[in-house]
Amino acid sequence: MAVAPNTLPPEAAELAAGHRLGALHGTFTPKRLNRLLFALYIFTTIHLLAIFVIPGVLFFWWLRRTPDFSRRQAAKRLHLFEHGLMVHPQSGDGVVVIRWDSVRLYQNITQKIINGIPSTTEYVYSAVGPGRDHATITHFYEGPETWGPHMQQAVLRAQGPAALESVLAGETVNFGDLSLSATGLTARAKGLLPWSEVREIQVRAGRILVAGTGGSGAWCNSAVSDIANLHVFLAVAEHLHTHRPAA
Repeated sequence: MAVAPNTLPPEAAELAAGHRLGALHGTFTPKRLNRLLFALYIFTTIHLLAIFVIPGVLFFWWLRRTPDFSRRQAAKRLHLFEHGLMVHPQSGDGVVVIRWDSVRLYQNITQKIINGIPSTTEYVYSAVGPGRDHATITHFYEGPETWGPHMQQAVLRAQGPAALESVLAGETVNFGDLSLSATGLTARAKGLLPWSEVREIQVRAGRILVAGTGGSGAWCNSAVSDIANLHVFLAVAEHLHTHRPAA
């Protein structure tokens, strides 16, 4: 759950100021177990310790990855600012700071299906910054339906205009598995498809489907998780497809 902006700790505020992150837009805390699952874990731990000491200790050690059984995990935060993010990774110590204008953001959202019935949805975002800066942000934090789209929109605002300007100036902008230029859309496995031959670009079931004018099927089918800065890619691609700039 997001908490009030004025709860930003002094050390985090100093770090944010040093990276010129601007105003704090929201803070997200680690997701807690529901009461039933928490009680089940407690029962299982006590039962294992009473009968099998070593498995019981190992199970309790495994539980310490959750904020319900670890103060260190519970103290972690995801802070979203006007110009970037600050996050404590789920595993390990330390904090990662990355600005929106330099990040390559990948998302992988999958829903588990158990016996044909939709189950939990898993959210994994990989934020790759300049140099060795990297953070994997998951549903470990509350509200992925909120902070995920917020990050994508923040990257769009920070990088979208420059990406479009680069393409219109004759450059090719790489988004991972797909690239955009004034000439057309390029897929690593398929080559170049001129804008005059692009019929439609869709996002469906975790895939980006590009349909060409020359066939009934998809010209290319790329995983969303292989596309950096998804919302920037979609916005620039839509503009180029609609206006079809001269190469």
